[in-house]
Amino acid sequence: MSKTRRTIGLFVVGPVLVALCLAGYAADKNAENAKMYQKTLEGMKGQDLATVLSRLQEWEFGALDSWTAENPTWQDVKKHNRSKVTFSKDDYSTTFAPGGSFKVCIYNKLIGTDTSHIGEIDSMGRGVMKDGSINLEQYTAIRVVFQDGKLIQSKVWPKLDQSGFTGGTWLRR
Repeated sequence: MSKTRRTIGLFVVGPVLVALCLAGYAADKNAENAKMYQKTLEGMKGQDLATVLSRLQEWEFGALDSWTAENPTWQDVKKHNRSKVTFSKDDYSTTFAPGGSFKVCIYNKLIGTDTSHIGEIDSMGRGVMKDGSINLEQYTAIRVVFQDGKLIQSKVWPKLDQSGFTGGTWLRR
């Protein structure tokens, strides 16, 4: 193999290996952060709403949703389930069974984005989906549950994906 080919191979393969290593590091960092969030929140059980929410703001989480209920039924809780941040029946029975006044807050933090541009040429030479782009956003989500103003449960989702499609021109036949 010539020296030129090896050099070109190094310039092509090198950046790819660096990118893969950094992507693995970012995933590990997100998992570590999620464990730290969960451990800290577990240690805050019994603390009041203002203390817990100020800690979430220190971590730069933004409010996504919140709701309150007095002695909620399973149907009441199920109405507030989001597509990926949900209560299961087991969560309901352990969390809401004692009754009382509850406040549920869901917070999220953007941890990464990625965009792919797409488009193709069909067999007739026309552009299909010209300049379309798929946007992927990755979030860490935290759900905290308060009973009578005190933290009783927390759950952390280290990575949730949300995607959307923008632009593009569809060719109709």
